[in-house]
Amino acid sequence: MTRFLFLLLLLAICACKQQVQESKQVTKQEAIIATPIKKYDPIPMDSKIVSKLSKKEIASIFTRRKQNLLGISNDLYQAYSYKDESGDYYILLTDHRKAINEEKDTLYDNIYALNVTNKNNQLKKRSTVTGEIDNEWETSIGFWNQYSEISDIDNDGLVDLILVYGTTGQNMYKDGRVKILVYYNKKRVSIKHQNSDITGGRHTKINKKFYTFPLKIQDAVKEKMKLMAKNGHAIFSKGWEKEMENKATRLEEM
Repeated sequence: MTRFLFLLLLLAICACKQQVQESKQVTKQEAIIATPIKKYDPIPMDSKIVSKLSKKEIASIFTRRKQNLLGISNDLYQAYSYKDESGDYYILLTDHRKAINEEKDTLYDNIYALNVTNKNNQLKKRSTVTGEIDNEWETSIGFWNQYSEISDIDNDGLVDLILVYGTTGQNMYKDGRVKILVYYNKKRVSIKHQNSDITGGRHTKINKKFYTFPLKIQDAVKEKMKLMAKNGHAIFSKGWEKEMENKATRLEEM
């Protein structure tokens, strides 16, 4: 009986130590002062198959008439062209300026991205991405290029795209949202994350089809998530990496 009680005590001590360590880890992550995302940073890409267009090239290729035909009404501020075994394509990033705040920061209320096919000089929408702020509690929205990627990640001859955007709230990134869009072989899945100052308010939703994508693509996304956490742009639940190894579709803290 004495031995049994001793073992229970040891287990309780170990559990307390683990909880303290996890608590310290989350507290440390929450204390990170995040550097503002830079809108005009280029998306990491494979320069052998992808190129970033200059302002002159954008103006020449995407005239106002062509932008209207593609449904672009926002400011087209960045574009990329790429070619793989399936054809020639463009990726276009646009946003709409909402206001300039007292700190002289430019705020945006919606974004719009397009993947456009280029066949015989005819441009056609392949897919689109739209996002907007929740006016009740969010302040701005934008593409997070430093966490995006345009390259053939799994070396199958087709370009894979990871496109990330996020919002800021009253406490900047600590109560904003993050959305990760992953494109592979004509398929698209998403990972949606909500930051929060309140532990129970944090949660992440992962499309179950994400786990059917090649491991190289899954690992690339996880590395970007780790970097977001390190830089203070996202606070994920404790043990999220282990849960994703077990193909979890929802990560949350109660």
